[in-house]
Amino acid sequence: MEDAILKVEKNIWESLEDENRIGLLTGLSGMAFFYSKMHSVYKRDEYLIKLTTIVEKVNDMLENESSITTLCSGLAGFGLVLLSLEDDIIDIDAEYFESIDSVLLEDLKICCEANHYDFLHGSMGIAMYFIERCKSDKNEKNIAALNHFSENLIYKINNSLEEILISEVALDNDDRFCIYFGIAHGIAGYLNFLLYLQSNFSELKTDITSSLQKCISYLKSYKKFDENSKQFYPNLLLIHSNTIVNSRLSWCQGDFGIANSLYNCGIYLNDDHLIKESEELIASCQKISLQESFVNDFGLCHGSAGIAIQYHLASKKHKTAFTEDIQKWMNIVKMQTSDYQQFVAYEKGSYHAETNLLEGSVGLGLILLTLENKIDHRWLELVNLH
Repeated sequence: MEDAILKVEKNIWESLEDENRIGLLTGLSGMAFFYSKMHSVYKRDEYLIKLTTIVEKVNDMLENESSITTLCSGLAGFGLVLLSLEDDIIDIDAEYFESIDSVLLEDLKICCEANHYDFLHGSMGIAMYFIERCKSDKNEKNIAALNHFSENLIYKINNSLEEILISEVALDNDDRFCIYFGIAHGIAGYLNFLLYLQSNFSELKTDITSSLQKCISYLKSYKKFDENSKQFYPNLLLIHSNTIVNSRLSWCQGDFGIANSLYNCGIYLNDDHLIKESEELIASCQKISLQESFVNDFGLCHGSAGIAIQYHLASKKHKTAFTEDIQKWMNIVKMQTSDYQQFVAYEKGSYHAETNLLEGSVGLGLILLTLENKIDHRWLELVNLH
């Protein structure tokens, strides 16, 4: 895959001039993260120069333009990239992180008060920044804020779960509120976030056990095999009409991501039934063909590479290598990208060129590096997989 990695890198660098989104999952911050990994693998000065160039471009944009704060598209994601840089390869002073803290603390509070907890676009994503920040800097204000956020989230899950799960979806103006179930925006994402919080925030004061059990019970109440999607769990529930919208085979929605969260819960809760269900969901996913999957592109979010990397992650947890499944979906990636020469994402019935981490070549580059065992799979924590 070495040749494929270099083809992907060429596409990413050539797209820099036209990329003006700062996001970790949607733009420049994701490109910076990719080059940090390329430098750690190959130790070439050119990759450090490219990394520095991208970080400087993001910094200039933040100084001159207003920006959102989310993990997906804003300041929290950029902060996470800076915190992830190895061996101080870029000199970032303490005051710079303190300025990021100040902005994100305010929005963490605002999102929490509005019950906006979405991992990609809301407070759980912002909290991810503070989880990583508190590992290296034991700032009492940040620790207190993260504990306050955690206490409120856990209280709301235990006492008014559906209220915080409600999101707005642009499917139907007359039926625009929904509850998601998957990793990206839904209840499976809450499970994985709580587990990550527990494992990585040593100062956490609130127990997560009852919240996990509450979320699992709610999730399982909607389990029903669907002949069309070939999956057990839906993508979302439209609230006004009480209509179930089925899942595609993907990272963002459906049984595969839910299998990951149920396995993690099973380990934490010492519940063999959850682990067995996780295994059964993956076995069911193995039977889904490309034609049945509703997969239309190569991307991490809802494409072939996202499926391959989830099989890779599953192989690290379960007693199965999933080698044939990984190869099957990477062969599809090779076909969809015309042998790693064309990188287009599918959206609303048409294709467009895409570089970003979530749907484009950046995500594919990181997946190729991971499948080649050049980098650790732990970067998937950035998309709530672990």
